Amino acid sequence: MSVRADRRINTVAVTLFFVALWAIFQFVFPYHLAFKERYVLFMSDASWLATYFTKPAPVSFIFGDWLTQFYLIPGIAALVTTLLLVLVWAGFRFLLDAMPTVRHASLWALLPTALLAFLLLSPEVPLAVLVGACLFVWLFAAAFRIPGRLLRYVTVVLLTVLLVPSARSLNATARVEKPGLEREYDYRIHFKADAGRWDTVEKMGRRNPYESLLTAYYYNLSQARAGRLPDGLLKAYQPTWHGLFIPVKPGVECFKLMASTDALYLAGDYAQSQHSAMLGMTFSPRQRSAAMVRQLADIAFANGDYDTAHRYLTMLSKTALYRKWALEGLHLLDTEADRLAVKNDCRDILVQHNDYRTALANIAATASDAKTATDYLLCLDLLDKDLAHFRQDYDALYKGRYDAVSVPVLYQEALLMTFDENTSPAVQLTDYRIARATLDNCTEFLKGNEKPFRTSYWFYHKYAQPVQ
Repeated sequence: MSVRADRRINTVAVTLFFVALWAIFQFVFPYHLAFKERYVLFMSDASWLATYFTKPAPVSFIFGDWLTQFYLIPGIAALVTTLLLVLVWAGFRFLLDAMPTVRHASLWALLPTALLAFLLLSPEVPLAVLVGACLFVWLFAAAFRIPGRLLRYVTVVLLTVLLVPSARSLNATARVEKPGLEREYDYRIHFKADAGRWDTVEKMGRRNPYESLLTAYYYNLSQARAGRLPDGLLKAYQPTWHGLFIPVKPGVECFKLMASTDALYLAGDYAQSQHSAMLGMTFSPRQRSAAMVRQLADIAFANGDYDTAHRYLTMLSKTALYRKWALEGLHLLDTEADRLAVKNDCRDILVQHNDYRTALANIAATASDAKTATDYLLCLDLLDKDLAHFRQDYDALYKGRYDAVSVPVLYQEALLMTFDENTSPAVQLTDYRIARATLDNCTEFLKGNEKPFRTSYWFYHKYAQPVQ
């Protein structure tokens, strides 16, 4: 085969490789790449930039973090990552071309490029790894072409000495994960929720093809935000109570730490939400996350801690994508701070982290706007099959306060299971506003006709098993 034919085949192979790589980034795993933004906080500030120079590979991290902050823009992540990989491939090919014994350098250069592409699908692997690889491969390619043997040798040694600490710094704290479609689904629903696309979150949650805990969690969040948590609870997959809150415990991954703040914040448990946000920041690969800074700013607003909110907003005002949101918040503080309503008006108590019952019961009993917290508490009881606590919490916190118009069917179904045998059924049915249709359905279920009631609480209570 002629040299020209070889080159043509190599060109076609390389072109197809990068087109396929871009397609994988853009259409198969776009949110694996986008999630890198959750682990970055890049501020256009001289003192902040100076912190990069206290550790190895400052140039790689500066350019990598600056680019990563734009990964929230649709299409940017796949395009930027692919273009950088093209530059890395070209550098390796240029380096291999300097070695006369190597044939098909353009194809051999695809191997390290493919390895880097695989690593970059792990959200915790920073884009700085790719920027650093691009920088060093071109430096080595240039060094191997230095005419003088001694100068070439000295330059290569110096670059190697510089490469070792830089490489260790670039990937020292990253956790490499195997990309998968289930995790991509979780990342996608996370970003849809973050963007306020709650209609999409609800549809994804109802579908939940992988029976994912994270997807169930965000589905429940979409229902709670719409004020229909009990109505939609059993219309989608529920991993018992784990679909309501994400426990924070040793070994939990950073993604779940960051996600755990959302339900706590919505329920009004700002103390535990703040704790989760701080842990999410602390256990991110380099303790930097613009997303967690934004969450902490929201919590500071809710707590009426406007000085702290101002500090967080000032930080975000120096970023690219959060700048507009931060400036609006700063303007609000400067002009209307005295008239802002504090969301957190419940009684302060000491609560252990992950003690959701105690925290929710306190919010439901003492906060002025506690409907969401009350629904979360009652649904927590029901998903945990704790009917005794459900009846107790319903009587103390829901009955006479939120049942004036109607009672959610889920609550009606559970209440029927708690009725006192020593009290007249008619009196209890009236007192708890149980609809005739609910009573008839219960009778049918008890007769063994269970199929029409697969979304009922009776069916859940009978068949649901604890999550392993």
